[in-house]
Amino acid sequence: MKSPPHPKVELLEDIDDYIKTVVNVDQEGAKILATKCAPTLRNSKFVQILKEGLHGVAVLRIPQDHYVVVHSACGNHLLDLKAHVHSMVDNLVKQAKAINAIPIGFADVIDWSGEESLIEGIGEALVQAANQFNLPVLNGENAVLGERVTCGANVSGTMVSMISKKEKLPLESIPGVFEKDKTRYAVFDAEGKAVFINSDGVGTKTEFYERAKKYVLAVGDSFAMKVDDASKLGAIPKVVADVIEFKGEIPVDEIVAYGQREAKEFNCLYLMQEVRAENRIKGYKEDVPSFNLSGSVVSVIDEARLKKPPLPQVGDELVAIRGKANPRSNGITSKRKGMLLLGDSWCKLHGVEEWHETPEGQHFLAYLAEPSTVFYPVFNELLEKNLASAVFHISGGAYESKLARPLARQGLFARLEFLFAPDLREIALMNVLGKRIRDVYAQWPMGTEGFITTSDAEKAIKVLQSYGLEAKKVGVVEKALDRKGIVFQAFNGEEVYFSGN
Repeated sequence: MKSPPHPKVELLEDIDDYIKTVVNVDQEGAKILATKCAPTLRNSKFVQILKEGLHGVAVLRIPQDHYVVVHSACGNHLLDLKAHVHSMVDNLVKQAKAINAIPIGFADVIDWSGEESLIEGIGEALVQAANQFNLPVLNGENAVLGERVTCGANVSGTMVSMISKKEKLPLESIPGVFEKDKTRYAVFDAEGKAVFINSDGVGTKTEFYERAKKYVLAVGDSFAMKVDDASKLGAIPKVVADVIEFKGEIPVDEIVAYGQREAKEFNCLYLMQEVRAENRIKGYKEDVPSFNLSGSVVSVIDEARLKKPPLPQVGDELVAIRGKANPRSNGITSKRKGMLLLGDSWCKLHGVEEWHETPEGQHFLAYLAEPSTVFYPVFNELLEKNLASAVFHISGGAYESKLARPLARQGLFARLEFLFAPDLREIALMNVLGKRIRDVYAQWPMGTEGFITTSDAEKAIKVLQSYGLEAKKVGVVEKALDRKGIVFQAFNGEEVYFSGN
């Protein structure tokens, strides 16, 4: 086996620096998990922690005489949570060995009830299992699904393995997908480029797809949450790997076919690992079909992008973007509560049990069950044409985490004007929940799905419009003086400031 073209980073301070870089999150549970798992990066000689350019990002360097193999698994249906976590990692390793591949590292997805006492044990189990097999935990997603999880947590993972190019594979061509023993594998050639993995999921928005009986549309959110995150690094997705956990009659084959069509449009591969989870998840009612969809995207990043990542610059113009009206796929738990409050009177008026069975409910559901816009194709084109210096999509953490924080980290500030107005249904939910203006902009997109920074707004807007998107200039990036982050006027005229700290 050839050595990787770049050496492993050995020094302790590199891991400590990595922790400081990545463990800057709002959610305490995610901070605990990231801190616990970061030291496992020492387990692999194929891990490189970038110190310049994409500073603090962990990537893999796969030898060029090997292909990259991607595959996913859930933990077994065990009541003991630590045993459940261990079984997930064990299943991934067994999957790799079943095709003579070498497991390199994995990313996890933890869908949990939100009971804080559980997260320490989950983190410890992940680390123990990773260390047992000398594997790094490369990334992860920590999603609170509340009462939709009936067993504390459901843990899944996606493995990056490698296989010799001399090995015979049941594929006519590479890249490609094949199945063995009910496990689906995706294979591609990284061609010496850095390999990156990130994870995310649809969260509790699946309830709206269950109520609308439009299960396949959840794939749009799954893609958007993952590939749009990857595009912020200038990464090129090669494999989107999802795990679907379901109970009842969910049209899994249709969902897989939908995902494969989406992936083909984005020139990548799609995998879905199916898991019946009858007693581990719950829908809006005990007896309705329900599902959870989450996973990872495995991407490559070329050397030029590693050295010069997408970053906003002083003097850049900020352009706001939106597609078809939708709530994206974050902050949905509060919207679900809001719909119960709004729907109570509708149900009484129409003599039905569920709010989505009313005309008013159907009007709201048309918005709530609309998939997120996937920005990756247009983001990629703008970055390649140097028409965007950085790209942002407004999902988890919204304006605070997804726009103010990236600007603040670069010592920048922007005053935004004339943002897109939120959908009236979004405002109705805000009002029934009694939320403050600042709080909703910290959680929801509020009419604007994404932003770019650019030195040529006119040309960039034309490209965005060619994808059927609305776009307009809303501000200019400045060097931060007395404050960092963003300030803007909300739809009701109230001024909102996010420092990004």
